[in-house]
Amino acid sequence: GHSKAINIVDFVRVLLDILFHRLDYHLALMNTVTVLPQIGRSVKVISFLAKVKAQVEVNKGPTPEELKAAALERAKQAMAKESEKIFGKIKCLSCLVANMRRETDIDAEYVRIEIKKLTQRAIQEIYARERELLEQVDLLVRDANTTLDGQYKQLSSLKQQFVNKETSCGERLEREVDHEDTATPAPLIAYGENIQQTLNYLKSNEATYRRRWVGFRTANEPNFKNTVKVLGFVGISDPRSVRPWRSVGREGVGHGEFRGPVGIDIDKIRGDIAVSDFENHRIQVIDKFEEVQGVFGSKGTESGYMKGPNDVKCDKDGRFIIADTFNHRISWFDSKREHIQSIGRKGNQPGEFDRPRSLAITTEGNIVVADTGNQRIQVFSSDGDYLFSFGDLGKGPGQFKGPHGLAIDSENNVYVADLYNHRIQVFTSTGKFLRTFGKEGRLPGELSEPRAIAFTPPPEPGTTGNLLVAEMENQRVACSAAMDSTYV
Repeated sequence: GHSKAINIVDFVRVLLDILFHRLDYHLALMNTVTVLPQIGRSVKVISFLAKVKAQVEVNKGPTPEELKAAALERAKQAMAKESEKIFGKIKCLSCLVANMRRETDIDAEYVRIEIKKLTQRAIQEIYARERELLEQVDLLVRDANTTLDGQYKQLSSLKQQFVNKETSCGERLEREVDHEDTATPAPLIAYGENIQQTLNYLKSNEATYRRRWVGFRTANEPNFKNTVKVLGFVGISDPRSVRPWRSVGREGVGHGEFRGPVGIDIDKIRGDIAVSDFENHRIQVIDKFEEVQGVFGSKGTESGYMKGPNDVKCDKDGRFIIADTFNHRISWFDSKREHIQSIGRKGNQPGEFDRPRSLAITTEGNIVVADTGNQRIQVFSSDGDYLFSFGDLGKGPGQFKGPHGLAIDSENNVYVADLYNHRIQVFTSTGKFLRTFGKEGRLPGELSEPRAIAFTPPPEPGTTGNLLVAEMENQRVACSAAMDSTYV
């Protein structure tokens, strides 16, 4: 009866009994032999049930979570494939851009070299043509002077003849009067009056024939490149005629030689000339005998070095103040040419600079700076403390487009050469706009890129001299009255 009722549970229970209660081995063996057929049938049933369950699970299908996970996985795989394609295209485009950039750089360098060659060739042709014209002018001047000399000699000879006739007429008149001959004095007197009128006319026109032609440049001074020219005034018949008095320097890197002398000022204490030697990155000091008294500065960014100094000014204490243009700062040097201090750095905040080009010193000793890149004027104390600024980019009154040259008149007004607006603007010492004059052109009173300005010595104390304007595009120096800005 026990063996008939046995099943898989009983089999497990028998095994437990064997393990835990240590039944008789023979009994266990007997039960095991009896149970084995039942176990086989139970295993078959379990396998069948498992197959049925699996079939049911297959027919049931995946759950929503599984479908979502599968979709996300497929999307990730698709995105990965597309990303690989996109990255491949980006890499190809990067290579193409790099190649184009290299080709563009090569083309730009070639164009730059060709433009430089063409420019140099054009400059050489212009200089050659200039020399030819100057030689022709010199020949014409010599011919004119020869003609004038001949006319002056003829005039002098004629004058002497009339002087002799005047003397002879006077003697005859005296003799006739002594003889009391009343018939002859009247013709003699008329004749003497005609001679006197002729002499007066000859004397009044003598200065015209004595005038000598003077050229502003001669064949042995073909241009102003890398020279410092001192201008003098010729007062024969036209006191406004201007010619070079003498020239100092030539192109080079030695003492007394220049490569772009762009700024100049007079040392008020010693009377020396300070010149900013732009491309040599230094300042040269020359005395009135054209001897170099000192050279200071060299290329660099550290204190005491310079990088394209564009202007130099000497204050009343004999100090040198430098517009260190491409170091974007203003530097002070003492009378012994030792560095004192520098202010500023590249920027557009108060006290910062962007290529300062020009300087001026007011009667109070304040330093006025043309902050060219920032299109404004900044004002500092004599010790370099920031005070105020004025101006911005534009074409209106008080606005600038490349402020360059600066000058101060006797009333402490500030004159600014507004380079690319082709005009001169005038401000008070506090930066208030007063007036402007000049417009673009080549006619008298018109300007084209005025770069540097300065006043001539005043005719008397308390007054202001005329304003000289160096026009870069017109290659000339214009002169205007400072008070009403009229063209002189």
